[in-house]
Amino acid sequence: MLSLLQRPGVRQLIKFCLVGLSSFIIDAGLLYWLHFNVGLSVAIAGTLSFLCAVTNGYFWNSRWTFQDRQRDAKKQYPKFLATNVVGWGLNLTIMTSVIVLAMRLGVMHTHRETSEILQIIATGQGKSEFSPFVLLGAKVVATVIVVAWNFTAARLWTFKKTSTDGVDSE
Repeated sequence: MLSLLQRPGVRQLIKFCLVGLSSFIIDAGLLYWLHFNVGLSVAIAGTLSFLCAVTNGYFWNSRWTFQDRQRDAKKQYPKFLATNVVGWGLNLTIMTSVIVLAMRLGVMHTHRETSEILQIIATGQGKSEFSPFVLLGAKVVATVIVVAWNFTAARLWTFKKTSTDGVDSE
């Protein structure tokens, strides 16, 4: 086990997951607050919370997780944002799918058609349809799945290691 933890890729993954946990707390906390307290739609609240979480993730991943790689924020942040936008799209799709599934399984206190659920997610109308448990549960499921994409993209593209002779390496 100790030898596994000494491998650079494993250490990076652990650091990435710790940074991801802090970003998840920011993302989920803001999503909850913006949706249930401020009244924004899930889509708008999720987008705003996502942008705050991405900025947190970039800051800590560039300075801690991938600190051994050359930093150029003007090049890296747009790449980090782009890969995380793909992750956000996956996240929103998975969250929506989990919410629809929860509705179909009777976990929600009402029954709606899929088109109605999508409309509620997009517009924020009927926010009382969502229990915080289902919304945050959907966020957790989506986050666990999207971590693999985000780590791979960060390691192989955003923070790609450059050797001293300027040749990309990994």
